[in-house]
Amino acid sequence: MHGDFTWTDLSALDLEQATAFYSRVLNWQVIDDAEGNSGDGGYRTCAVGGEACAGLFSMPAFFRKIKMPSFWMTYIAVDDVDAVVVQAKELGAKVELEDSNPLGRIALIRDPAGAGFTCFQGDAPSAVSPDRQPGRWAWSELFVSDLASVQTFYETLFGWSLRAEQDDADRYAIHNRAGQRIGAVQVASNEVKGDKEYWASFFAVPDLDRAVQQTQSLGGQVLYTHTNHDGTHHLIRDPQGAACYLTQAGTGTAPGSSGASSASAFAPTPGSSVFAKWRTILGLALVYLTVLTETSWVWGVLFLIWVLPDLKTGVTYFIEPIPRRGHPVLYWTIVITWLLMSGYMLLEPLIGASSP
Repeated sequence: MHGDFTWTDLSALDLEQATAFYSRVLNWQVIDDAEGNSGDGGYRTCAVGGEACAGLFSMPAFFRKIKMPSFWMTYIAVDDVDAVVVQAKELGAKVELEDSNPLGRIALIRDPAGAGFTCFQGDAPSAVSPDRQPGRWAWSELFVSDLASVQTFYETLFGWSLRAEQDDADRYAIHNRAGQRIGAVQVASNEVKGDKEYWASFFAVPDLDRAVQQTQSLGGQVLYTHTNHDGTHHLIRDPQGAACYLTQAGTGTAPGSSGASSASAFAPTPGSSVFAKWRTILGLALVYLTVLTETSWVWGVLFLIWVLPDLKTGVTYFIEPIPRRGHPVLYWTIVITWLLMSGYMLLEPLIGASSP
C-alpha cells in the first residue's frame, strides 16, 4: 500500500565486517545477490527462517566521496515514484538519487528537516514483522527536533496521519491511509538523538541483554536506552558507525507492521499490574465518593488529578489527545479550563456557606 514501510538495508563501508557483525547480533543467514557478487557493489539479503528481513550492501562511490558513515535506510512503498519525487520537491524535500533495478524504481529523498528515506515502486513483499519475530525488522521510527518541520510533508506525501501517543508526550503514532498504526515519530533533543534528523530501524531480538553484550563484544556501542509502551529499546552503533535499535522480540504487536492496529499497540506488557494505573483507580473511587456523599468539592480534586500530570507530560485530553508542542493554544485552553473548574468546585462549598 502507498505509504507503508516495505524494506530496510544497510549501506556499509566494509561489507564483510557488517556481515559478520549483524549475522552474530541478529542471527541472520546472509545470502549473496543473484550474481554471487560479494565484493564492492554486491548486495546481500539477510534472512531468518528462510524469510528475507533486510539487506546489506557495499556503500556506493557517491556516498563515499562525501564521507558518509555506514547507515541504515528505511524504504517506503509508493504507487508512482516519479510523481512522489515531483511532489516531494514541491514540499521542500531534496532528492538525492533516482534509480531503477530489476525489482522496481527507487528514489532517495531527504525530508525538509534532513532525514533520509527511500521510496520504492515495485512488487516486492514487505519485510516488516508484525509480531516482532526474533531477528526481524519490527518497525521504523523518525527522530526529529521539531514535528512541525515535517508533519505536513509526510501527511501530504504519503497520506499519513500523525497522532499524539497516549503515554508519551513527544511521540506520535504514524497511521497509514487505512488507519493502521505502522510506525512512529519521536520528537527528541539533540542531547538524545544527536545533531541529525533520521529514520531508525528497530530489530527484534530474543534476548535483549545478550544482544547488547554481543554488540559490545563485537566492537559496537550502546548509545541510548529508552522505554515506552512498545517496550525497552537500545540504540546501538555498529563498528562502522551505523545506528539502529534493538528491541525485545515477542513482547507485543510492533507498530511497524501495516497490520498493526492502534489497539494492539497499546496492549499491556506481560506482568503489568492493574495498580500501575493508579490515576484511573483513584479517579473512579472519587467519582463513586462524590455520588454517594453528594459532595461537589471532590470533583475539584478529581479535575486536579486529571490535569496536573498533563502539565508534566505536555499532552492533555478532551475527546482526543492534544499535545502542547503541536497545538499550544488548544492545549492551554483545555488545561486552564480544567484548572478553573477545579478551583470553582473546591471553593463552591465555602462560597455557599458564606452566602446569607
